[in-house]
Amino acid sequence: MEPSDRAIGREIAALRKTLRTLRGPGGCPWDRERDIDDMISYLIEESYELLQAEKGKNWRHVEEELGDVFFILIFIHELLLEKRDTPLAAIVARAHTKIVTRHPHVFGDTTAANSAESTAEWERMKRSEKRKRPAQGILSDVPAKLPPLRRAAAVQKRAAATGFDWPDRAGVVDKLREEIDELTAELRRGTRARIKDEVGDILFTAVNLARYLDVDPESVLEGATEKFVGRFGEVERRAKRNGKKLSSMSLDEMEKLWQKSKSRKPRRAAKKRS
Repeated sequence: MEPSDRAIGREIAALRKTLRTLRGPGGCPWDRERDIDDMISYLIEESYELLQAEKGKNWRHVEEELGDVFFILIFIHELLLEKRDTPLAAIVARAHTKIVTRHPHVFGDTTAANSAESTAEWERMKRSEKRKRPAQGILSDVPAKLPPLRRAAAVQKRAAATGFDWPDRAGVVDKLREEIDELTAELRRGTRARIKDEVGDILFTAVNLARYLDVDPESVLEGATEKFVGRFGEVERRAKRNGKKLSSMSLDEMEKLWQKSKSRKPRRAAKKRS
């Protein structure tokens, strides 16, 4: 065993001791009241904070958020141990075996020349594993509580793995145009329910296009939102320098400031204090 392996083993053991003190007699009421569902919710929240830290390229902050995620994982395992005796080593070994099995092009006798082929091998092995389980619908195990964009992408990916997919990206782009045309038609009719339905179809198709282009829809939407926030802030600053408030300006005046903000180089993000 490497010294680093022994060190992480000691730290996990110490963390478990602390958690058991917190949940034991005389410990912390808040910690004693937590259940697995609570901690999974916190895991999701902390994972987003980890993602935000990575977006800011603040690597010390990334380390801190990664530590928070790791703590919650151990907390969840402690709660699991209270229900069934499943050692963490067994869970890690199971995950390790799964990773090796799903990379036959690395650890087996198949090959993959590019990312698309390696993904195809991964999905092939997943389908092989599922054939050994009780029969279920192909989409039945996509978690219903995933954030809507991520669930849409997961559903589309799962369906595409069966071959139910566009032959090329032009087809997805055409479908997006078709959905926009359908929304335009509904806007003329003014049917509220149908308008909502068509907006949903547009969003679903846009996510499908992102999946087809191997782009994470949540990540690029976050980037687009931050870009808008930055540009709108610049519009506000320019209006203020001109002695005006946005609420008193015409749309044409704001559009001119918007175009100027687009040509301005974005500011470097300030580093957060550790």
